[in-house]
Amino acid sequence: MPRWLYFFLIFAVLAPLLELVHATPLLIFMIAALGIVPLAALIGESVEGVAEHTGERIGGLLFATFGNATELIIGILALSQGLVDVVRASIIGSILGNTLLVLGVAVCVGGFKHGRLKFEARPASQYASLFALCVASLALPTAAELLATRAQQTQIVEHGVVLSDFVAVVLLLSYVAFILFSVFHVGDQGASESEEEFEPVLGAHTVAAITRLVAYRRELAKSTIANKSGVLRQIDGTLGAIVANEANNQPGHTITKSVAQGLVDKPPLWRSLVFLTVATIGVAILSEILVSAIEPVTSALGWNPAFVGLVFLPLIGGLPEYFNTISMALDKRMGMVLAASAGSSIQIALLVAPILVLISLFTSQRLDLVFNIVELVVLGLATFLFSEITKDGELVWLEGLLLILLYAMMAGTVFLFG
Repeated sequence: MPRWLYFFLIFAVLAPLLELVHATPLLIFMIAALGIVPLAALIGESVEGVAEHTGERIGGLLFATFGNATELIIGILALSQGLVDVVRASIIGSILGNTLLVLGVAVCVGGFKHGRLKFEARPASQYASLFALCVASLALPTAAELLATRAQQTQIVEHGVVLSDFVAVVLLLSYVAFILFSVFHVGDQGASESEEEFEPVLGAHTVAAITRLVAYRRELAKSTIANKSGVLRQIDGTLGAIVANEANNQPGHTITKSVAQGLVDKPPLWRSLVFLTVATIGVAILSEILVSAIEPVTSALGWNPAFVGLVFLPLIGGLPEYFNTISMALDKRMGMVLAASAGSSIQIALLVAPILVLISLFTSQRLDLVFNIVELVVLGLATFLFSEITKDGELVWLEGLLLILLYAMMAGTVFLFG
């Protein structure tokens, strides 16, 4: 993660101390939110370090599991304290934040620097199809409850909870199918975009080829794209093969395998596991402090719980991803930008939301998938806009601005009306 984020670790230590001395809730809330930012970034970096040792399949699953760990931990703790409205709003807020704000800012920044940003349209089409499934899964329980209320049916709430449980199971099955296709490539025998990018380089037995490979690997390792561990391992193997070939053909060559391995600089597995464990525990502690301060802070500032869940909490949890996505856009890596923004939204809808629904079986208040009309309208518009601007395989800064403006209108509506 960026070096300047390490400075924010002081807030991770300061927040529990302020909690112990019973400081004002607003101060505790802000310090805990700032402390979560570097820990969330450290989780992502540690997962990638583990994935480099485990391979693409296990690494992809690890990335999927821990990629949205912050949102999941905050949601579980909020459920335990009965903040069902905040949790429900944070689900939609995380989806919209990644799809509209993260992608919009990245496209604006990248578009101003490079003009038209091109990418492969096929993955974007898959994201749009999964978004349509997400909208349907969240809209159907709401529509069913509205119609049942108009028809004055009985046991509407009970039926809504049962339907939400059923939809949650279906979404988890959809997520399993998504993992099988995107991580394990079941039924997808075509070469991935990343593999195709390396084809011209793999046969070049030169110092320049190794330099380009190492530089590309470092940039890839810093990114937040899912499923990149397999590509990283492929680069490692390729570097070894190139160096071995050069050593056989040119015994006096100055590049050695140890030098190449030093350039790769793969982190040891134990260190990544320790950082992952410590960062996850830290996020859990700070999330509990943050959630405990939500009610007094919203009362003091006059905010409604829907605004906190839709805008504020997703913004804090995903802040490290925002900076990484902007960096990718500046490097014209739009495939990675889409994977980090749209892919993260899909994980929220297909994995985090169903898990929270099923976990609520063991809490005092049940979480259902019945949302308000404003949230569903914005989600539907976001899905439509995403599909329209990505279908031609290129993005411009104006399209990024449209995403940001839609998010701003949603945030203003929720802030004023709840």
